[in-house]
Amino acid sequence: MTDHAQTMTPYSANPFVYVFSALAIGAVFLYFGFAVIDRTGLEVHTSVATVTGKVFSASGKAYYTTIAGGRAWVQSQDTPETYAVTLNLGGEPTVGLVSKEMFDALKTNDIVHVKVRRTRITRRLEVIDLTK
Repeated sequence: MTDHAQTMTPYSANPFVYVFSALAIGAVFLYFGFAVIDRTGLEVHTSVATVTGKVFSASGKAYYTTIAGGRAWVQSQDTPETYAVTLNLGGEPTVGLVSKEMFDALKTNDIVHVKVRRTRITRRLEVIDLTK
C-alpha cells in the first residue's frame, strides 16, 4: 500500500463533523449559561401596579410537522388556557399570569400588589406573584 492509501472512515472523510458538533454543543451551553446568569438569584421586590388590561388565551391544540425518514409527520401539542393581566409598574409595562378567579375579579385600573424581579442582562420585569 502507498502512503496515500488509508482506510477511510466517516470522520476522516469529513473532519467538519467535529467542528460542527463542537459549535452546536457550545451554542447550547451559551444559551443555558445566558439564562442562568440572567435569571438566577435575583432580588424580589414588592411594589404596587395598575391593571391596564386583561388577556385570555383559550386552550386548544397546536400542530406542527416534522420530516423524518423522508416522510412528513403531523404532531399535535395541547396548549392550556392562560389568564394574563397587563400591568403598569412605575410607568413600565409588564405582564403577569393569574388564576381564573383572580382574572375574573380584576378590572382595568385596579391597584394590585406585585412581587417582581428585574433580570440582569435583558432588564425585563418578571412578575412572581400578584395579589389584590
